[in-house]
Amino acid sequence: MGAFFPPRRSDYDRDSGEKWDTCAMCDSLRRRALVHFDSGSVLPTHGETVTGATSGDTMVLDRHVLISGTYAGGDAVGVLEGTTPSGYDDVLLEIFSDNENLNGSVSGNNFATANHKGAVEVSGRLVPARDLIEYQGKKYCAAHWHFKFGPKFKDEAVIDTSKEGDRDE
Repeated sequence: MGAFFPPRRSDYDRDSGEKWDTCAMCDSLRRRALVHFDSGSVLPTHGETVTGATSGDTMVLDRHVLISGTYAGGDAVGVLEGTTPSGYDDVLLEIFSDNENLNGSVSGNNFATANHKGAVEVSGRLVPARDLIEYQGKKYCAAHWHFKFGPKFKDEAVIDTSKEGDRDE
């Protein structure tokens, strides 16, 4: 398991109006979430869905780290790390609210309390939508499309699109 890095500035401008998407062969887009908790009363289970009681934000628990206290004593303090976060603020990349009760699909309601807002990391390669080629139901960046499908079309006749219309005048 790799280390979790805090959110960093994205490599594209959100306000440009540009649409971005992923290439089927490039590194896919990944999202991970990290939230500190306190008042933990139940040991969370790997793979369970964690939901914020008030925000409705969710993530699938990937791992947890106990920093201090005990679950039996109800004073566990630690970190939850998850995948596939949803409902989070996609501009500030924040998930859950400060002091929000966290509910687990296995651990039950209020198994822990979020200590500050959590962070979402978005990583992977995004390509401007105008530079993607859609073929056979998938999108490819130009380099990967030419690598994978270019030889297939290499010997086909070139279509002349310089003439307007297809009728004789």
